[in-house]
Amino acid sequence: MFTLFPVFFPVLAGLAMLDLKISKFKDREKYIMGVLGLNFVLTLVSNFLFADTHLTFAKFAGGIEIAFHIDSVAVFFSTIFAFIWPLVGYFSLEYMKHEGEENRFFAYFIASLGGLTGVAYADNLVTLYLFFEAMSLLSYVLVVHSRTNESLLAGRKYIYYSLFGASLGLIGIFYFYSTGWDTAFTRGGVVPMELGGRMPMLSLMVVLAVIGFGCKGGMFPLHAWLPTAHPQAPAPASSVLSGLITKAGVIAIIRIVYFTVGADVLRGTSAQYILLTLSIVTIFMGSMLAYKEKVVKKRLAYSTVSQVSYVIFGLMLLNTAGVTGALLQVAFHALAKNVLFLTAGAFIYKTGKTLVSDMYAMGKSMPKTLACFTVAGLSLVGVPMTAGFVSKWYLAQGALQQGSGIIGFIGIATIMVSALLTGGYLVTVTAKAFFAKRGDEVQESFEPNNYMIIPLAVLTVLIVLFGIFPTPVIAVASAIAQHII
Repeated sequence: MFTLFPVFFPVLAGLAMLDLKISKFKDREKYIMGVLGLNFVLTLVSNFLFADTHLTFAKFAGGIEIAFHIDSVAVFFSTIFAFIWPLVGYFSLEYMKHEGEENRFFAYFIASLGGLTGVAYADNLVTLYLFFEAMSLLSYVLVVHSRTNESLLAGRKYIYYSLFGASLGLIGIFYFYSTGWDTAFTRGGVVPMELGGRMPMLSLMVVLAVIGFGCKGGMFPLHAWLPTAHPQAPAPASSVLSGLITKAGVIAIIRIVYFTVGADVLRGTSAQYILLTLSIVTIFMGSMLAYKEKVVKKRLAYSTVSQVSYVIFGLMLLNTAGVTGALLQVAFHALAKNVLFLTAGAFIYKTGKTLVSDMYAMGKSMPKTLACFTVAGLSLVGVPMTAGFVSKWYLAQGALQQGSGIIGFIGIATIMVSALLTGGYLVTVTAKAFFAKRGDEVQESFEPNNYMIIPLAVLTVLIVLFGIFPTPVIAVASAIAQHII
């Protein structure tokens, strides 16, 4: 039963805020940080004391079950979520002062974590689908928080894309049930190697399911919700949407490819090459659109479109190095993108400005904030001594392994071009911020307080530490990759 706590405790504790009507800042701080801190402890206890535990929550006719299982993949993702979420929550305590309706925001902010953990813990396709949808509905409220016409339109686009993507995944789920194959997640998959005439249909279902669930990660062609939703959502919501909630799509792809169908069945099929091609297209397209974008949060949203597809590219290589690189990219992108969106939020909170050009010449007035922005940007580029270099190194190794063929080389070339574009749309911003022409510098201090600076500093230090000492994280990612291949 302990497995249920990290899933349902945040949902119940979060939604309880709607009735508690907490009015004082300190009371709200104690409640939110107490809930998120306790959830972190519950997640660690569940992951490391009850690992490999199966729990059936409910059974329905036709053999349908709501069930949970804490395997290595669940441990990896849920630990990342449980660790970063409180840091964003601490930042949000100060930031949400100027947004208003704090209780409603934090209610759904906390509850969304429970839905996301449910996706990570899901033991079968139906459970994954239900929590995927629940998480989308809970996080929708974060997008429309301001309740302006623009935010409501953005929220509508977000939920339409999410529901349509999940429906494509549901088609795949229906297909797997119709075949009589076991839909509980099994290492190596459950699909037999001898498929006869079923392979074309299976390939189609896999492509539809991966594109559908990949919508949450911004995979082409279902990527357009990100640059629409992020500018309208409060910065902390954009932070978790981009850095963490997008990983729900990644989890779903891992479960379908490696735990339902199986890498051996998909290797060399049209499904593999179609999905590799789509991931490469998304990497390049997202980088190009980010490079051209002038609004800070929209630029970061397009960056997420590109960077999460690095993960999908690594997963669809169907080899150990590629999966290792993909898992490392999951962790290190989560760190970097949360830093970038939170620094953008700090800039907007202190200045009210939203354009990239507004950040120029701000180096002297917000040196700590922009230093964090710089380190996170360098990590996304893949500069050595930052965490992002490590993940991209393993992705390149996976692309060069025997069997990847010409598409592996195209993938490496695209990643290199994307790195150059990433430098162009992120690193140049901080260069102009710190090295503005004489007379252009903004002298007034706009540095935010410790509620904002502390989470930024913690995440930034981790980016550097994992870049210099990556061995423990590599060992974890590599062990998981070897387990699921």
